[in-house]
Amino acid sequence: MKKLTLPALAVATALTLAACGEGTPSSTDSGADNGSESPDAAAGDGELTEVTVGTLPILPTAVIELGIDEGFFEDEGLELQVETGQGGAALLPAVMSGSMDFATGNPISLLQARDQGLDVRVVSSYTYDTPEGVHAVLALADSDITSAKDLEGKTVAVNTLKSMGDLTIMEAVAQDGGDPEAVTFVEMPYPNMEQALDRGDVDAVWTPEPFMTIIGSGIGKVVTYPGVESVEGHPTMMFFSSGEFIDGEAETVQKMSTAINAAMDFASENPDAVRAKAIEMLDLDPALAEKVVLEDFGGPVRRDVVQAFGDLMDKYGILENPADVEGLLQSVPQD
Repeated sequence: MKKLTLPALAVATALTLAACGEGTPSSTDSGADNGSESPDAAAGDGELTEVTVGTLPILPTAVIELGIDEGFFEDEGLELQVETGQGGAALLPAVMSGSMDFATGNPISLLQARDQGLDVRVVSSYTYDTPEGVHAVLALADSDITSAKDLEGKTVAVNTLKSMGDLTIMEAVAQDGGDPEAVTFVEMPYPNMEQALDRGDVDAVWTPEPFMTIIGSGIGKVVTYPGVESVEGHPTMMFFSSGEFIDGEAETVQKMSTAINAAMDFASENPDAVRAKAIEMLDLDPALAEKVVLEDFGGPVRRDVVQAFGDLMDKYGILENPADVEGLLQSVPQD
């Protein structure tokens, strides 16, 4: 099998880039790292505790903005500063360096980080795949690529290398009787994928909403939903923080988890509100917003499917050590 690794040098380089602001969101100082009162101490005097949260510029981020509007975070004494980045692998260094308190990331990137000795931990669930699939591989409408197996010998764009995109695609290719080693992956921001596909720079792209519907309604067609084919119902993103922050600011972490879960519950019960916020936040066409597939929001952390991802990572040699699922989920209460 193709051996995928995330060298420690890459993590160190990412931390350096985080300090420079390249490939990561701009940081906003909070009480956790500016020499002032800690977040837990500040929360006791009736003032809002400012925390920074890193997310991706995709549709599910509308749920966090909606949660802010609905006052779920303020109810817990929190004031969120939301920043965006290209992928969880880019947001993670900002969290580990202390310039960001929480971020969203997929379990693949987080397990890779633990494999490299970084004490990153999940604090709550966020979004899950659905039976219909919320990430798709798309090719041009007239392409001869019609199934996962057809990706053999082809170049596929993913937002972050050695992460959820290539892992689930490799497994989907294998499940379809193809050779996962024969697929080439290139890294590319989601907003750039449609033009790259149209120009022929890549043969296919892996993308979530709203880009999945934009491309599928225009120049492209869906080839496969690799997440459904590999680990059905898997978490697509989870909220995480550093072990240092979790241990040192336990009250703030608990409040954040409570507010996130309230926002997720509200989103599940009010999908139209999510779509409306996405229209505002992402400048989506209202007609497009009605078509996009919403992810499954919130609920308890699904330990079994996180473990299934860990097993896949072991299968494809992404990690140097067995996947540390227990370590990643150690701060999440057992069901």
